[in-house]
Amino acid sequence: MTILKNSTKIILTEANLLVPQVKSKRLASLAKQGLKTDCFEKSRGLIDKNATIESAQEVSVLLKNAVLTVNRRIDEIKKRYPSGKQDKLFAIRYGDLEKLRQRRLKEIFELLDIEKPPKFNLIAELDYFGVRVSHTD
Repeated sequence: MTILKNSTKIILTEANLLVPQVKSKRLASLAKQGLKTDCFEKSRGLIDKNATIESAQEVSVLLKNAVLTVNRRIDEIKKRYPSGKQDKLFAIRYGDLEKLRQRRLKEIFELLDIEKPPKFNLIAELDYFGVRVSHTD
């Protein structure tokens, strides 16, 4: 970095926003996001890394077992229907299979009348593929 002898130094002592944060929803949401990420970064350092790895593995195992259970239950239900109309009758009763898989596991287990395993709350908000679902249509 070079400093010129004849250059003037400008120092900003106060920088006001053009629009007050109170009157702008966007600025307020940005400020909230900044606070959330700061809190998240601080709390992230406090969590033991081994515990997060173990919990991720536990969620993975629970999700695999839930998927197997759902597939078994779907096969059981389809076997009750005549052989040529299994998919159509299943879709009439429970909805399209692909849309069913996009719902939360909590809803899938209730719809298909499956008993929930222990620690189900860890995966209840995930869909069939392991993606967190905030809401379903």
